[in-house]
This record gives sequence, structure tokens and C-alpha cells, in this order.
Amino acid sequence: MKELKWTATAPAKTAWSAMPFAPGLYKCYLTGGLPKNVEWPAELKPLKRGDLLYVGKATNLRSRAKHHDVQTSKSTFRRSLAAVLGLQAQWHGRSAHPRLTDPDEELLSAWMVSNLGTSFCVVQDLDSVAGLEEELRTELLPPFNRDGRTPEQLHVSAVAAIAHRNALRDKG
Repeated sequence: MKELKWTATAPAKTAWSAMPFAPGLYKCYLTGGLPKNVEWPAELKPLKRGDLLYVGKATNLRSRAKHHDVQTSKSTFRRSLAAVLGLQAQWHGRSAHPRLTDPDEELLSAWMVSNLGTSFCVVQDLDSVAGLEEELRTELLPPFNRDGRTPEQLHVSAVAAIAHRNALRDKG
């Protein structure tokens, strides 16, 4: 794999505000802990402080960071986190994806600020970003990427799918 120059892991909010308007990759880590009420199955690899949770790509890192920072309907990672944390999504307006209620959006954002760290790297060759992300996801197997390669990824996907179905059912 091509050698990438990553920034040091920083609290999510700090890292997101430091991201440049450039294409690149980012990694999200658990720097705190999961809430005690989270039901992470005992047969899965436990999530612990320092674990890589998610790898993403962006044609514009700063713009992509805003999606993770603001609204669940615009971020697969936020939707996965919300589902695992037991926050219920609802349909609002014409969004293609459900989002959380405003209080739950605030709760998720606060949890992310307190418990996630992010690092990023700029990739000048925009055409190589997708391939590099796929290589990283294949090599590192982050549990919140819904690739279906590990039991942890399958669990996150299943929990998120149930939350999505519940939101769709409640849209009615």
C-alpha cells in the first residue's frame, strides 16, 4: 500500500476543524468508552479505548467532516453509532435517510466529542482515494464500516438495519 502521512489522532471536533479543503482519508478511533447501556454482544471482539472504529474517504475532507459533526441523515458512521448506542432515528422531511430527534442529535454529538478521536491524511491524487480507502478497510477491518467481512461489521450492519426499518415503519 502507498505510504500515507497521517495526522496525530486528535479529539474529533479538533480534528474535523483542522481538516483542509482537500481530498483524503480519515480514521475514527474510540478514545473514551461506550455507554454502559450499550449491548455489544459478548461473543464479539470487545470495543476498547484506542480501537479503530471507522475508515472513510472524502473528495473534500472539511466538507465530509461537517457531515459527521452535524446530522445523522448525512453520515453512515453517525447512523451506525446512533443505532449501536440505542438512539432512535426518525424520518424528517425529504431526507433519503432517517435522522435523530434534535435532543438525540445533540446527545450523539456530545458523545462523539467526548469519546472519538480522528486522524486524516490528504491524498493529492483524487482518483486514488477510493482505492486507498478500500485497501485500508480490507486491511484494518474497522467494525463500523459495513463491509460484512467480520462478525463485528455484520453486527453493526444488522443493528443499523433494524433502526432504519423502525424509522421507516414509524414514518407511516
